[in-house]
Amino acid sequence: MQQRLIVEGSDAIALANILMKKGLRPPKGYANPTKFKEKFVKVAGSISQIQTVLGEQLDTPDVAHIGIIVDADKKGATARLASLIDFIQKKTDADLPDIRLTSKGVVFQLPDERYIGIWVMPDNENEGYLEHFIGAMIPEDDKTWLFTQAKVSELTAQKFCQFTEAKIQKALVYTYLAWQKTPGLPMGTAVSAGYFNIKTPLVGNFADWFKSTFVLE
Repeated sequence: MQQRLIVEGSDAIALANILMKKGLRPPKGYANPTKFKEKFVKVAGSISQIQTVLGEQLDTPDVAHIGIIVDADKKGATARLASLIDFIQKKTDADLPDIRLTSKGVVFQLPDERYIGIWVMPDNENEGYLEHFIGAMIPEDDKTWLFTQAKVSELTAQKFCQFTEAKIQKALVYTYLAWQKTPGLPMGTAVSAGYFNIKTPLVGNFADWFKSTFVLE
């Protein structure tokens, strides 16, 4: 039995570190970090690439569990889910029932008994992407976070600000990381270093989705 996690973007290690800090066991057969990174995780840079990689995994009979993490962006979580369900139905000729997102994503079985799990960043409801998920792990009264928000807001009001409105959350999270005791740690390392609070309902929901999608060691 093979298992695959298809991720839009290149931050699967940050998510893996969050799950590890939550105490989850690794997916069965992928306890080795190198095998986890090279075999379990499939990185896709866009929603169209997600469909390409998903199609490849659906064509592989031994892949029994597939998890898909995509960003809602401005399209919205419902639209992202609908696009994926439509692709899966056409690819497998499966007549799937009405599938709706919950706060814990969605997990369902195909007629051939393969499991599919879908999580739409950040929370299966709101617009956004991974950095909105990460931002929700920062306490609202964190003084560095409050200062970060004030300064990024000040910058966006200037004509020389070079990032777009769509990238504000990325600017917030990476500025916050730049101002920690060890500045500029990669997101996954920052998670391991304890710079984010994993004891939030959102992280709990994500961990529950992961446990429902995959068989763990």
